[in-house]
Amino acid sequence: MFVDLHTHILYNVDDGSKDLDFSLKMLEKQVEEGVYHVVLTPHVQSKVQKATRKEHIARLEELKNAVKEKGLPIHLTLGAEVQYRSHLTPDYKDYTFGNSNYLLVEFSTKEEQPIEEIVYDLSRMGFKVIIAHIERYAYLSLSDMEMIRRTGALIQVNTTSILGLDKAVKAKHVIKMIKLGLVDLISSDCHNLEARCPNMMTCYTFLKKHVEEDVLIKIFNENPKQIIDAIS
Repeated sequence: MFVDLHTHILYNVDDGSKDLDFSLKMLEKQVEEGVYHVVLTPHVQSKVQKATRKEHIARLEELKNAVKEKGLPIHLTLGAEVQYRSHLTPDYKDYTFGNSNYLLVEFSTKEEQPIEEIVYDLSRMGFKVIIAHIERYAYLSLSDMEMIRRTGALIQVNTTSILGLDKAVKAKHVIKMIKLGLVDLISSDCHNLEARCPNMMTCYTFLKKHVEEDVLIKIFNENPKQIIDAIS
């Protein structure tokens, strides 16, 4: 059973799910993939953001009610994927995972940013930073990633990068990162039911051919459970 900590299932808030029915279909797929807890992480401070935090909260309640009516065995927590912008200073505590101090932060894939310094500052503010899909930041070396982890940040990579569905990322590179101990969490970052669909079990099964099972258990189960326990 898995936890998916990075998703775009909350409807009509960004470039993910467009409506309530589609969100339910995505959650049904999550259940099929062995997921029992989903953190909804709508884009914030991004050009694809379409809703306020107040609207996020309202849609979360509507989705929870629909999940209950449908009898889906899955738990939902509201978080966010906050895009770091140096000229903006949001109240980050409004975007953490539930009532925890875990904060998912996205950085530019094109413009080099001082991620280690930014994460250190956020950590000093009391946040436990999760870096979204770090494999997409081509300007980072493996050494850079190690230095970032030393700040206490957690590194998340996408299932699509591992499964070869993200053409901008080399799957072998991500698998190497996992083997070197540079990855703390794997999430789907799902947006739809096509190329970017819920696929946690599919990714786990694929990785069993390449990575030791004790490593996978830590990344897929133990580390996510610590975060879920902090939310509860």
